Amino acid sequence: MLRAAVAVGVVICGAAQAQRYEVSALAGMLRLGGAPLGSLYETGGKDDDSRLRGRSGYGVRLTLNTRGYFGHEVGYIYSRATFQTKLRTTDGKTTTVTSAEAKVIVRQVFYDFLMYSMPAGERFRPFIAAGAQAHQYGAPAFADYDIGRSRNYGVNYGGGLKIRLFPHALLRFDVRHSIGGKPYNLTYEDVTKTGGMLRQLEASFGVGISF
Repeated sequence: MLRAAVAVGVVICGAAQAQRYEVSALAGMLRLGGAPLGSLYETGGKDDDSRLRGRSGYGVRLTLNTRGYFGHEVGYIYSRATFQTKLRTTDGKTTTVTSAEAKVIVRQVFYDFLMYSMPAGERFRPFIAAGAQAHQYGAPAFADYDIGRSRNYGVNYGGGLKIRLFPHALLRFDVRHSIGGKPYNLTYEDVTKTGGMLRQLEASFGVGISF
């Protein structure tokens, strides 16, 4: 009986050590940096007319753990954001400024290189991550303005903690800071000014399986 229990333990430990792949579902909050995006108007607008505010999101991470302390990860995050802007109307003499907002969908795909501080098989595996991502920002729905979708690219870095519950299940906590191009290509007061960087902070919780 004792030999059988020892044999089962060895098999389980070996399986835990051999697990190279992980699939994790995630949910979290995404905070956009609030950098001014420009104006809907070619003239008369202000640089800080428009901004994006992040909201909640969910997605999936696919991980390949290599030998030693390294791994590779790709993923997809679907989140919501609020596009806030200023609308200007004039009667020829007076200009009236009103605030408006529209919900937009943000889709993100990313790759990260992982570096663990503990070897495979440990219950707790802190890690740091760095990589690249692409964001696709949905078109804000304003009746009189055809803004259109925007696709922007950038880099990200951060870290997290993986906790092995039992051989084929884990919890994970992640934080990422990403820097990418500003979306929508709006107009600035200085007509020679274009682009710029938009920052995003992601904090998420995930549940995964390993095999």
